[in-house]
Amino acid sequence: MSDIDFNIKLPKGWQDQTSYYFKGPEIDGFGHEILLNVDRFLQHDDIKIFAREKIDPIVQTMQGIDVLKDEEVTIEEGNPAYEFVYKWIPADEIVEIHKYIFVIMDEMGFMFNIRCNRKSYKMLGSQVKKIVEGLLPGTYTL
Repeated sequence: MSDIDFNIKLPKGWQDQTSYYFKGPEIDGFGHEILLNVDRFLQHDDIKIFAREKIDPIVQTMQGIDVLKDEEVTIEEGNPAYEFVYKWIPADEIVEIHKYIFVIMDEMGFMFNIRCNRKSYKMLGSQVKKIVEGLLPGTYTL
């Protein structure tokens, strides 16, 4: 395993808003993934406002989503955190679960987007929590 650290000087007006992509296991032909976007230049430190800025456009533009969870999940003395989970059926017999986890830590905003299917949502949940907690300690109690 190796760590890669980029140090890039960007021209004026450009901001490093790093994104990471993690490819997960395939279960029953469905590939799982976690996308992580880092917002290094937060406009505010309220987790609900940060999450709503990302959630509202999804709710307004996605047709046929079924919201399963939409609430703050901050643990005691932990990072401000918020979860938004929805079910979406893009085609016959294809059911996707999208779980968003929003976290504010060290004056930066983090947005995880986990895509899985109906079967693996429960199977991979503890792994996802371990990944998030490993990257951002103080987000979940395990």
